[in-house]
Amino acid sequence: MIDLTKLIELYISRKDKFAKSEDRAKRRLEYFTEISEIESNKDMSSDEKRARKNSAAQKLTGNGLASYDLVDYYFRHPNFINFEVIAPIVGFWDQVLIKTTDESGRITKLDLNMKTYSKEVFMALFSLVFFAFIFLACMSLGSWFINYMASNFYISKSVIGIGYLILISPIFCFWLLLFYWFLNLTDLKRLVK
Repeated sequence: MIDLTKLIELYISRKDKFAKSEDRAKRRLEYFTEISEIESNKDMSSDEKRARKNSAAQKLTGNGLASYDLVDYYFRHPNFINFEVIAPIVGFWDQVLIKTTDESGRITKLDLNMKTYSKEVFMALFSLVFFAFIFLACMSLGSWFINYMASNFYISKSVIGIGYLILISPIFCFWLLLFYWFLNLTDLKRLVK
């Protein structure tokens, strides 16, 4: 139903880690220098070049999901400015993408596999509705649960109420994370042009 590794990765990489533009410019300069050195080196095999280019792309983006192919595609795409931010987001949904490449292996066009994309959207929407239902059920049963515990265990209603809120707050936080996942997924159509 829910891939927790995807949720954790989305939560971790939700912010742009390189807020300062000077730092971003320095990273870009290092990236382009490293890529030009790799391409000009005739002693390396094509596999080693690919691995080093992917490492340079991951160093630029600060994310292990980024590949050189995606960073290069978004760098060449005129509609996107922060290619190092977009590439890991799109790379996260790699199984949904259809990549069209030219003779040299560079990505020329990205499309969505609509069957897989629709499945992911359905699962995200189902998860959202499911956890919203669980949270609302917990909220509607809250008064009954608090009164039951207070009358049977002789504990103050306010103490049980605080404990109950602490008990159901992870459900709400998880719902917010699912909501972010859903928004990220629906934004993928805009990022894949």
